[in-house]
Amino acid sequence: MEIVKAKKNRALTGFTLMELLVASAVLSIVLSSVYILFHSSIRTWKRLETGINPEQDARLIMRLISRDVNNLIAPAGHLFEGDKRSMTLFTTVEPFDKDTGEGTHLMRIEYRYDKTNKELEREEALVETALPKFPPPGKELDRSRIKFKRKKKFTIASGVEDFEISYIWIPLQDTQTLDQPPPPVEPIKMEQHKLCWWLPQGIEVKFSLKDPDKPEGKMEFSEIFPIRAPSAHLTKDQIQKLIDSL
Repeated sequence: MEIVKAKKNRALTGFTLMELLVASAVLSIVLSSVYILFHSSIRTWKRLETGINPEQDARLIMRLISRDVNNLIAPAGHLFEGDKRSMTLFTTVEPFDKDTGEGTHLMRIEYRYDKTNKELEREEALVETALPKFPPPGKELDRSRIKFKRKKKFTIASGVEDFEISYIWIPLQDTQTLDQPPPPVEPIKMEQHKLCWWLPQGIEVKFSLKDPDKPEGKMEFSEIFPIRAPSAHLTKDQIQKLIDSL
């Protein structure tokens, strides 16, 4: 009888504090998981409805620029040019337009940011003729000799809130000893690259894409693309002369 009474009293006392804490923790984990899943589903649904996917657009932009820069041809380095909003390069890549044909071709690629429509455009054209050589001193480069065919322009990203290109130069040390490692050098970033400057050591691309899920309404991206083709190694004074000529 005493045992039955003790069990009955225990049943009337309810849950212990430890049991309540454990139950609350488990309930909190379950509700958090449900909220994260629900929020992710709503976010995915909104992006499908609006057609906005900044991560996917950013991957496409980075992949195309990386492919084109990695396949730059050194003999056309003097034809490379650009500014903050656009750049033109000659490279050997497979055309983005599949109707042009399969395999790699010598192509002129131009990236251009349309600030009015907030779009990033990429134009490709097959090169039909031989590229002009570096002009002799005192003469200008004759680009009229270059003939193109199958020009195609693509809008590779919409909702581009901003787009900026920088051209990275790493100054060559005036004096360097073989028994000591070279000291660190601060890269020089320029907002413009003119014809006949040859190739810099790298290109930095910064852009932001529209994203309604962000408090500021956009998502920012940045990437540095090193140039593998032989580039112009200039001293700091020589780079400064290029800057003064702008």
